[in-house]
Amino acid sequence: MRMETKRLKLRPVDEGDRAAVMAGVGDLAVARWLAVVPHPYSDADFDHFLREIAVPGEVFAVEDRGGFCGIVDVGDSVLGYWFAPRAQGRGYATEAARLAVAARFAECPDPFASGYFLGNEASANVLKKLGFVEAGRDEIHCRALASSVPHVLMAASKEAFTAALPIEARSDRLTYRSLYPTDAADLHEIVRHWDVTRQLGPSWPWPADPANSATRAVPYAGDGFAWGVLRAGRLIGTVAVTAGELGYSLRPDHHRHGLMHEACKTALAQAFGPMALTRVTAAVWADNGASLGLLTKLGFTVTGTHTETTPSRPEPSPGLDLVLNAADWRGA
Repeated sequence: MRMETKRLKLRPVDEGDRAAVMAGVGDLAVARWLAVVPHPYSDADFDHFLREIAVPGEVFAVEDRGGFCGIVDVGDSVLGYWFAPRAQGRGYATEAARLAVAARFAECPDPFASGYFLGNEASANVLKKLGFVEAGRDEIHCRALASSVPHVLMAASKEAFTAALPIEARSDRLTYRSLYPTDAADLHEIVRHWDVTRQLGPSWPWPADPANSATRAVPYAGDGFAWGVLRAGRLIGTVAVTAGELGYSLRPDHHRHGLMHEACKTALAQAFGPMALTRVTAAVWADNGASLGLLTKLGFTVTGTHTETTPSRPEPSPGLDLVLNAADWRGA
């Protein structure tokens, strides 16, 4: 399994990570906060780790632009992690663990366990950001220090973890955040409706495929952003500006309440504000009068036409191309 966020890639551990892992946990400043890692750390220790512990899909090597930077382990619904000193203090542990835990929760709803040695406030803060709460205290043996160390037990339910996912924007009735694997079922509930998927592009299959929906329930790592749209904490739609193009979807039982207009206004404010785009494009099927009306109300103008086929529109169907310039958006 391979996953990624805006800044990080999560992938299986392999032989090519030997030197980086040995350097990372070979540093006592790292190993002293880990229970089972010996110090010093040898080639034989890495061999054992790679052969017996680093199960693909459970243990991930984490990379940033500079290469390997840490490990995240979610095997048996127990979260563990470490990051090299160069990668600490940058939010990497929270970012990588959030994605790995979400993927595990999508497969198994059992509560997660974790913990930290007393005094490791950085790790305590990571776990709190992920929705973990204290579940008890004990002492456990730290191999690197060759002694027992006070330890704080932490636990998180799927509901607490989901509630702790960071909100990236808010509007009057809605909140917006990145999608995670825990959203796969709700996302599929949106696109399984013919009235929704027939208005989407060629990358959405019909009939809707849960496996395909799951591939979309991840943080968007490309140019722009893709948000889940939530109302009262429940995923009801999506809105995105990717590669300069606006796209959106909404559960049919939430149509005709102005919610998509509200969501698109929020997305465009992000596109023309922090992203500093000068124009945003959109496309709509010619028979989708509701969506054309929405885009027109937002200030988009038609610039051309196209013809396309999709799994839900096997016959060539006409569509309209639209654009909204930043100056017109600000003027409106």
